[in-house]
Amino acid sequence: MKFLHVADLHLDSPLKTQAARDSVMGESLRAASRQVLSRLVDAAIAEGVDAVLFAGDTFDSDVADVASRAALATELARLARAGIPAVLIQGNHDALLDLDRYGPVSEALTVLTPDAPTVQVGDASIHGMGFTAPHMAESLLPRYPAPEPGRWNIGMMHTSLDGAVGHDPYAPCALSDLLGHGYDYWALGHIHKRAVHEGEGALVVMPGIPQGRSIRETEGGSATLMEIDLHGVRQREVPLELLRFTRVVVDFSGVGDQAGRDARLRAALEAVATRSVMIAVRLDAVGSPAELGDPRMLEAQAREAAGALAGVFVNRLKLRPATHAPDSDMAEDLVTLMRADAATAGFRDEVLAQLKDLRAALPQELRDVLAEDRLDALIEAGVETMALRLGAGRADQ
Repeated sequence: MKFLHVADLHLDSPLKTQAARDSVMGESLRAASRQVLSRLVDAAIAEGVDAVLFAGDTFDSDVADVASRAALATELARLARAGIPAVLIQGNHDALLDLDRYGPVSEALTVLTPDAPTVQVGDASIHGMGFTAPHMAESLLPRYPAPEPGRWNIGMMHTSLDGAVGHDPYAPCALSDLLGHGYDYWALGHIHKRAVHEGEGALVVMPGIPQGRSIRETEGGSATLMEIDLHGVRQREVPLELLRFTRVVVDFSGVGDQAGRDARLRAALEAVATRSVMIAVRLDAVGSPAELGDPRMLEAQAREAAGALAGVFVNRLKLRPATHAPDSDMAEDLVTLMRADAATAGFRDEVLAQLKDLRAALPQELRDVLAEDRLDALIEAGVETMALRLGAGRADQ
């Protein structure tokens, strides 16, 4: 049997930030989330799957955008004509969504709930339940049915698992508990980064977000095709994304004119351009102020370079001024000046006053470390430390 597993489509996710930065990219991204759904259905039909599993956050809120809901209904109708059912659970974003607000979405769609947590598809029993509130702090696993004997058992759950960076604990559940529940496959959702966990005869898969929405979502871009038979359970990625966010560091070291900056920008953007997906790039420009030039000009150059490449957008350009260490001659001069200053009476008087204050704050047994008769050694140690940090080494070598 074959199943196509997807999660976190966020079909009607707001994209105001992206549209404000680049109206063309913003519109492309809004269209991309729906086109990814169409690609998902294309893949399901091409692979001849037994069902498509939507593991939560199909929509971004509890009031679905009408156009996005219509897109889902259209694509589910395509699945129905191909004889492929769809099974859905609701996640934290669409927990309160009334899918039937404008009438039934599709006769081919089954929504699993705590009151009706199981549906049978061929030789498989699919178990799941969605969120009934935007935040669920307890594990849902104790409420899941036991595996049905003599059948393939698939679980669907929207969960933060044991926890993940950037994610609050939503229906937390230990991975070991999932693997020990007796199901053959767990179709998860919620965390936007793909992850595959394997146990004895079982797989737990977090497919990741199929279409990233901002530079914070640079991973994912796919659904998961799961196959199960007497040889066991297997999975592989099915690419879906139309637009990919990526970060690129551009080093402008040694560049001193506009032509040089143009060349570095073109090379960096050409390296990430691809025919398969559109690319939205966050550029980190590294260099000295002189190497980077005027920030407005550099950003304009970046957008011009991207405009010459089909399907490449500059999401943002961020300056990362390089901090260059002084050259060896300058470092030696600085150390020489520090030594000369350290030999003056005024410098030594100031250090003695600071040592007196420091000794008063130290326990009795440690005060000798800062004794006045150690003044020369302490000053020399301080100068040597600064010399090493500057890369000058010892001035007397």
